[in-house]
Order: sequence, then structure tokens, then C-alpha cells
Amino acid sequence: MTDPTRPTPTRTWKRLTPRLPKTVTGRRRLTTIVTLTAAAMLGYLTTWLAYPRPLLSRDHAIPRLVGLPVDQAERAIATLGFKAEIAGEEPDPEVPAGTVLWQDPPADIIVPQGTTIALTRSGGPAAVPVPDVTDFEVDLATRVLIAAGHRVGTIDSVPGAADAGIVVATRPGAGSAETPGSTVDLLVSQGATAIDVPNVVGLDRADAKKRIEEAGFRIGRISRGEGRRGSANTVLEQRPAGGGKAARGTRIDLVVAEGS
Repeated sequence: MTDPTRPTPTRTWKRLTPRLPKTVTGRRRLTTIVTLTAAAMLGYLTTWLAYPRPLLSRDHAIPRLVGLPVDQAERAIATLGFKAEIAGEEPDPEVPAGTVLWQDPPADIIVPQGTTIALTRSGGPAAVPVPDVTDFEVDLATRVLIAAGHRVGTIDSVPGAADAGIVVATRPGAGSAETPGSTVDLLVSQGATAIDVPNVVGLDRADAKKRIEEAGFRIGRISRGEGRRGSANTVLEQRPAGGGKAARGTRIDLVVAEGS
């Protein structure tokens, strides 16, 4: 007989999930794997048809080429599968000649293989013309050459009509385009060399002029010998007189007859 004062126990019901056979579970996993694989392949195929480029990228970052010798830069470009193109040459006071002055596209840009990289080659410092220092004294000529960016080389003395110590020429000549810091030699007059003065008294004016110039002198002032007899245009007197010595290029004045 049941005690009415004793509580009646509550029965708890546990819902049991039916356990499927292992074969069914394995089939579901296989189905899931096949479905995911098919979806991935379909996505790959769709992407390949829409974008024919390889999905595995062959792009590379462009290296920094500025400052490298051009031939070394070209080898670096070829190693990465790029193409090199020389886009000209420009002078630069700091970048040595034959090295890369500029590149396009610039460094660190990622581009596909086969991209052409334009290289601008440095021509080195721009050429500087040699200034004309003819007829300058040596000290002044030296300062002018240095101010123009050149150096003074040897100073050679040569015979000349100019006064001693006057520059008569340069090597290379004035106007020649040379690199900054190049050497310019000076040719400096050692003064006029005394030579024999020809005697042209008694000669016709034209003949006298020819003989004077052939001897290394110049015709100076020609005046008429008023009241002095002789054939017209015959030389009556010359200064300096013939038979003496004078510097090459000296002017010789003539006095000619008016005619009898």
C-alpha cells in the first residue's frame, strides 16, 4: 500500500537522437567534399574565362636602378623578366657619365613581366667652352680660366709681336667645349724678336710695300716729300732706316716723291 504522505517521484524522459549508421555519415562527408571541390573548380574556371591572365601572379616590383652603370641595370632588368630601353642622355654635374640618371616606371612599382623600363643615361657634367683670353696678361688669363671651371696647364713662351707676358693663344683653342676641370695650356709671347729692316729707298711705292711685308714688317704712314725731286711715288726716305734691326711687325713709315 502506498504511503500517501510520500511524494510521488517525477519521471524524467530523455529524448534520444537516433544514431545513423557509419556508412550514411561517411557518404554525407564525401558528398560535402565533392560539392565544395566542384564549387571551387567552377569558380576557378569562371575566373579564368573572365580574366585569362594566370591566377598565380608573375608580377614583380621594379628595382631601384638610378646610380647603377647602364649595363648592370640592363642585366638586373632582364633577370626579372623586364625589358630595357635607353630613353636618351642628359648632362648632370653629379651623376657620373654612363650611369642611370632616371628610370620610368620608378622603383618599387609592381608590374607584370615583359614591361619595358625606360632608362635615361647620364652624360656627366655639361661641357664648358674655353674662354678667349688672347691679349690678356698671364695672371688675368689664369683667373678667367679658373672662373670658367678649367685649370691652367703648361705655360709655354713663344716668339711673337705682342709684348712679353701676353697670351697669344690657348690649347685647346678658345670656344672649344671641354669638361669642367679640364686643363688649358697657355702660349705666351716672349716679346718681339729683332730682325733686319730692309732698305727700300729708291724703290717704287708698290715694290717697297711688298718687300717690307715679306720681311715681316708693316707699312706705316706714307707722306709726300714736298719740293724733293724724283720719279713719282719713288721712296725717298724710310723710318726706321734700312740696314738696322727692329721688332717683327714694326710699322715702317715712307716718304715718297711727288714727281718732277
